Amino acid sequence: MKLYIAVLDQAPDYMVPTIVAHAVLGAHLLFEKDPDYQYWLAASYKKCVVRVNRKEFDKIAALPRAHLGHENTTLNGEKCCAIPLPCANEALPNVLKFAKLWKPQGVEE
Repeated sequence: MKLYIAVLDQAPDYMVPTIVAHAVLGAHLLFEKDPDYQYWLAASYKKCVVRVNRKEFDKIAALPRAHLGHENTTLNGEKCCAIPLPCANEALPNVLKFAKLWKPQGVEE
C-alpha cells in the first residue's frame, strides 16, 4: 500500500516541493479518520511522487477519494497535484500503476 502523489507535468520543477507539501498536508487532513488511511499511516507509510500529463491527472482527480492541491502562484492557482486515498496494491488503478516517478526535467537516470 502506497500513497501516490501525482504532479501535473506542467508544474515547474522548482515549485514541486512546495506544491507537494501543501497537497500532502491537505490530504492528511481530509483522510485522517479513514480506516484505509490510518492503516497506511501505521503499517506502510510508503509514498511516491509521479509526474503525469493532463489526461492522466484528470483520471486520478476523478477517483472516488482524491485530494486536489495547488499553490496560488503556480499555474494561475490551478489544481496540479492529486493524492488519492491509499489502497491495496491489487486495487491500484492502472493510471497510477504505470505512472512514471517524478524527477526534475532534463535529469537522466
